[in-house]
Amino acid sequence: MEIESISRNHRILIVDDSSAIHEDFKKILVRSSSAGNDFEINDAILFGSSETGNEPDQDFELTSAYQGEEAIVAVREALKAGRPFAMAFVDVRMPPGMDGIETIEKLWQADPDLQVILCTAYSDHSWKDTQKRLGTTDRMVILKKPFEAIEVLQLSSALAEKRCLLELSKLKVRDLEKAVGERTSDLKAANEELRGTQEKLTKFLARNPAVLYSLKFGPKGLIPAWVGDNFASFTGLEVSDWYRQPLEWNFVEAEDRRRVSDSLQTLFARDQVSLEYRIRRRDGVVRWVRDDRQLLRDPAKQPVEIAGCWTDITERKQLEEQLLQSHKMEAFGQLAGGVAHDFNNLLTIVQGYVCLLQENDLPAEERHSNLAAIAKAADRAANLTRQLLAFTRRQVFQPKPTDLNEVITGTSQMMRKLIGESITLGTRLQPGCAGITADQHMLEQVLINLAANARDAMPNGGEIIVTTSLCDKLSEQISQQGETRPGPHVCLSFTDTGCGIAPEHLSRIFEPFFTTKDVGKGTGLGLASVYGIIKQHDGLIEASSRVGKGTTFRIYFPAAPLPASPAGPLNSLMPTCDGSETILVVEDEPDLLELFVTTLQSYGYRVLTESSGVNALRAWPSHRDQIDLLLTDIVMPGGVSGWELAKELQAEKPDLKVVYVSGHSTDFNNLDSGIRLLPKPFDSQTLAGAVRASLDEEEKLPEYAAGVLQS
Repeated sequence: MEIESISRNHRILIVDDSSAIHEDFKKILVRSSSAGNDFEINDAILFGSSETGNEPDQDFELTSAYQGEEAIVAVREALKAGRPFAMAFVDVRMPPGMDGIETIEKLWQADPDLQVILCTAYSDHSWKDTQKRLGTTDRMVILKKPFEAIEVLQLSSALAEKRCLLELSKLKVRDLEKAVGERTSDLKAANEELRGTQEKLTKFLARNPAVLYSLKFGPKGLIPAWVGDNFASFTGLEVSDWYRQPLEWNFVEAEDRRRVSDSLQTLFARDQVSLEYRIRRRDGVVRWVRDDRQLLRDPAKQPVEIAGCWTDITERKQLEEQLLQSHKMEAFGQLAGGVAHDFNNLLTIVQGYVCLLQENDLPAEERHSNLAAIAKAADRAANLTRQLLAFTRRQVFQPKPTDLNEVITGTSQMMRKLIGESITLGTRLQPGCAGITADQHMLEQVLINLAANARDAMPNGGEIIVTTSLCDKLSEQISQQGETRPGPHVCLSFTDTGCGIAPEHLSRIFEPFFTTKDVGKGTGLGLASVYGIIKQHDGLIEASSRVGKGTTFRIYFPAAPLPASPAGPLNSLMPTCDGSETILVVEDEPDLLELFVTTLQSYGYRVLTESSGVNALRAWPSHRDQIDLLLTDIVMPGGVSGWELAKELQAEKPDLKVVYVSGHSTDFNNLDSGIRLLPKPFDSQTLAGAVRASLDEEEKLPEYAAGVLQS
């Protein structure tokens, strides 16, 4: 129905059995064609209105019905024609048919919105009785006969307007319902599309190797807020475990949790941070991940959420390790000539002094001097061997408090052999400032690689200067190059006077396999290995160079306290090493076995010997109650190692003390605390001290013994 037709609907149904009543309603509600007459004037005076006050403001259209049945038919036909009545005046008594109350009931069944004026001149139908039959309603009013014209006009106008507004509101509601339906349909379609997109995104994230997650800031700190479903395949845990985990993230390796928590300082300072650490899957497999984090802030710049992304970099780490080991071996080959030269010199010293000692007529003072020279040469050879083994060793990252100055000093000899006699090596080390947390062997690798790189840049000779200094605060330019811890840093500067690096190559020198050297002269792995090691130490490296002038590498490590120094002089730490206990010595090298026996017997010990683990197991039952300590090599023929031998014997005699000896660097990895292992070579006093300390059940070997390896 159109709104315009609703506003013009003033159709009224008159239901009364009296024709006179119909005429009265017509006079009141239908405009006359004449300008007025005496009756109208008197009417106006009577009702206190203007002389035309009897004229309605709008022209009502009347329809007459003399019985209830006739009225019902009229209402139905009007509805069918789309022209419903606005209201109906219904007489209460209309004999012989239905009375007004029953008529109204039927009319409302046909048209529930019909407004009704019940006309009555009797008091036998009270409002209470009427309400009881018709119910409580706002669609009906009662007009008492005789009624005034003004009453009829007012009721007609008001109820016509009410019916119009009712129809208009129904139309508005219908339009609104239509709009809501259309909007609901649109939303349903949009939701279906969104659901499909979400399903695609969920499948994509589940198959994506990267894991997205978020952490929100709560009253007590960070709260796990969301994680992708591929968290389960990434860690072997359930997605629900992410929301239950403690804030320290129990799937992160214990050694790396400090690095993860420390990275928050950098995140707050720069709003983003990237770090690498290890996680342990539920099946026990350890994986390396790269964690890229972004800090989200509210309009007031307060942190509200951390959005992160994990990427599995285990294969990359393994490749880096292989590249590092490959470059170690390349550098080791370059060192071989210098090392062979050193060893030949040392052997010449030893052989020469031995020949002199074989002459029986040498004075005692000269014999003592020759023996001291042999001992010094042996110490130099042992130190060189130890450095080479450390240099070529495969090992996990094991940082500890380290004095960078001591590492540089200790590696200087190897660097000099590597660079050759045409290049001088100088150091300018600032005392007391070079404390860092680092893996010493990796630092040695960095220095060796930088030395090799500098040597290749100075084929005609030159100079290398290595310096250390303390930087209280990194410059903004340096800080922007990568993620570093806030606070002071130790700067290692490595400068050469070589040919320099062209500007177009300077930005690529840390890329794996990038090299400017001729084919066969370099792998392009040296500086890439250096870069990886520095990043693993949470450090920064930068390079500056001028063609024809030289190159400077500056490496920045987070500063740390210097490692503690021994409390007193060597001699003050030496307890008495004598004893009378029984020791079982197992060693497959006859000369070493004889040396161990002679040494221990000289200190008063009773010694039993076997040349293999298999033989020791056979002899054990006969001497089990007598033996107090087992001194055994680790790597031996026959299929029974020193580890296995000790395990078998201690299973039968738990209080049996054990001291291991070995010349293999791999035997020193992943040692349990308290295991006593002597790295070859060592002197007789070290051996006796280790045996005595073990028998006395001390917590660890004395410092002079150098036999407890810090794992």
